[in-house]
Amino acid sequence: MSITKLDISLEDFEIGLSGAVPDRKDWSEPAMDRALLEFVALFSGIVFKYGGRIIHGCHPSFTPVILRQARRQASARLRKPVTLVMSDLWARNLREDDVRSMTDIAEFIVTRKVGDKGPEDAETRNQSLTSMRRVLVDAQNIMVAVGGKLHGADGFVPGVNQEMTFAARKGIPRFLIGGMGGYARELAATLAPRSLNNFLSDEQNVILFSTNDIGSCINVLFEHLAQSRELRQAALQPVKWNPDIRKVVDHRTGVVDDESSNNILRAVA
Repeated sequence: MSITKLDISLEDFEIGLSGAVPDRKDWSEPAMDRALLEFVALFSGIVFKYGGRIIHGCHPSFTPVILRQARRQASARLRKPVTLVMSDLWARNLREDDVRSMTDIAEFIVTRKVGDKGPEDAETRNQSLTSMRRVLVDAQNIMVAVGGKLHGADGFVPGVNQEMTFAARKGIPRFLIGGMGGYARELAATLAPRSLNNFLSDEQNVILFSTNDIGSCINVLFEHLAQSRELRQAALQPVKWNPDIRKVVDHRTGVVDDESSNNILRAVA
């Protein structure tokens, strides 16, 4: 891929990056973390370079990489290039310095904790993260899923699965990077490429489902984001997060979407 900046704009895209580095016991190959984090760095960097935004659910394995790339590639923007969403189940324990270290470059949305226990309790965790993920998906118009924890026996809902499901219900185009392992690989084995509504050919989707070649994945994604008119049209999501009023709004009518907005506890935009 050429390092020369091309005459291309990704400003229409607010790309949800779904996933995490899996637990080490679930790694299918050595240094899986290195491959996943390299993909996150290269993909987010190119999105920022060409004017796009990244939306993420504050997983500690991906977030520092995303923020570092935003500072390198997108520091001079009228709107912050990143939106981070975190449940108050964890946000209540952040120090002020932690928040400042994110909000120089990112919008930061805190969603309500649901339940009266801590993050180790499956019911409280699952309900709180469901609330968070509804807002997360309402802040994006494209989704790219990579890696992801399997949560095989702990009772926790896999985030990649739930975020992909919520995005599907909204008709958001989704891209699944399965060849680098994690829950994305499990999901790729069950989905038909056409179900992703992403306007790639079946053959191109199968490449994303199966290859661990980072460059091939990024080339497929970047060329499609840059060239597909159908993808840009599908990305026109009418109900979405509005940082000016800090709520989820139907931009066709100006009406606040209370069902989603009521999940938001506070926000820094």
